[in-house]
Amino acid sequence: MNKLSDDDRDRLALHSAFAVHQIARFIATREDVPQDIRERLKGHISALEGVLVTSGHDWIKDEMEATEQALGR
Repeated sequence: MNKLSDDDRDRLALHSAFAVHQIARFIATREDVPQDIRERLKGHISALEGVLVTSGHDWIKDEMEATEQALGR
């Protein structure tokens, strides 16, 4: 079995985080999503935001914070 290089693994993690964020943005627009799911997703987005910002992707911070706020409604 071939293992991913560190660079490929980092890219995979980054793209996965962005994909989760896009899904969260969509869910935040839905009124039929239970509040407990919204709260759990909000926590995950907050954690992803922290990792992304500390790893140099601070350009996404405002957008992720807006998603967190939308999920809290």
